[in-house]
Amino acid sequence: MPQITHIQDNSHILGVYSSPQRKIEDGLEYLRIGFEEKNEAVLLITDELTKDEVRNEIIKNWKISSSEELSNLEKNCIINIKSSSKLYFSTNTIDRDNILKQYSDITNKAIEKGKRGLRAFVDLRIFFERGYKNYVIEFEKSLPPSYDFPLTFICAYDLDDFEKLDHQSRKILFDHHILHLRDNLFQSIFDNINSSILAKHICMHCEDNQRQTSSSSSSFVPIIKNSIIQYLGEGLRQKQLCVYISMYNLKKGHQKNIISQISHLKVPQVEDNLIIILNTDNYYINAACDNLKPFEDLKKLIFEKATLDNKKDIRIVCDIPNFLFNNKHFDQCMALEEWWDETIEDLNKRHGLNASLLCLYNSNNFEKTPFKYHRHRINDNHSIICDSEGRTFKI
Repeated sequence: MPQITHIQDNSHILGVYSSPQRKIEDGLEYLRIGFEEKNEAVLLITDELTKDEVRNEIIKNWKISSSEELSNLEKNCIINIKSSSKLYFSTNTIDRDNILKQYSDITNKAIEKGKRGLRAFVDLRIFFERGYKNYVIEFEKSLPPSYDFPLTFICAYDLDDFEKLDHQSRKILFDHHILHLRDNLFQSIFDNINSSILAKHICMHCEDNQRQTSSSSSSFVPIIKNSIIQYLGEGLRQKQLCVYISMYNLKKGHQKNIISQISHLKVPQVEDNLIIILNTDNYYINAACDNLKPFEDLKKLIFEKATLDNKKDIRIVCDIPNFLFNNKHFDQCMALEEWWDETIEDLNKRHGLNASLLCLYNSNNFEKTPFKYHRHRINDNHSIICDSEGRTFKI
């Protein structure tokens, strides 16, 4: 949690965690800082650990000398440990106003005891387990990104649950939270763009609002106008070598469209530093037939161009794995992803370059059979997973 100490007071923060263990560890550390360094009362709501297990972790890692001292802090509402199921599901209906009143009451009691306010970590997993994910979204929608009340709040989501949310639900969560933390909370691949995405293998889940057909380029039109242009444009602005290998390069006018949109960003010398691969059907067909020689030739081309032009930083965008995946060539898709992974590592470690690869996937496929059964294979081969706006949920 490298930026946990920089959280702004009175913030409503989104947390997405890769495992229950990481969630609890980070949550307890976040609360410890509030208790020990910020003079705040703290609230933990979870069912991942029992109350006694939480108490044991607090006594072991916080500046609390005994169970008696902790008991007194709990009685005075300085340290508050709640069960998710008992707090939210003790009755047949979930009362939003009553939940908010409990938060308010705990905060007011903390202030009466001389504390600056309340720091809360709320585990929302139980809502997904009990089929209330839509309720969570509506609840979050009613809350602002920051409060005019001394309450700093992390809403903790499990990655598996978050990935089940549709694009609109994720957007609501992004809009109603302030995003600060890097390791476990969402950030954008465009943040700290000088260093954060170099030497990374990135998977971008692109939402397709139209049905993909062999004759249509609808799938990534919004992405071409936004994330791809921003990703390549920023690299070109920094005079990095950029490579764009897309099946849509076969479409008439697509190459000019890409160059034109990047040029609108007032990027100089676009064509000198940008390689656009045109015969991508040859790459696709060979990959589908278990022949990656065209990609080996591409690797050689990239390395020679980087050497000739004295380029150390390289950005590559490729959507061919998505088309293999879309056409159910699952093993061939994974073979190509593994090849890319090895290639990025070879360019970076053996040749001292900073090469990053952005792979584009139609996220609609991940919800359908048989594609959803191969989703984990895709994710596991990437160091960063992000949505079409660059917001990451694995890093």
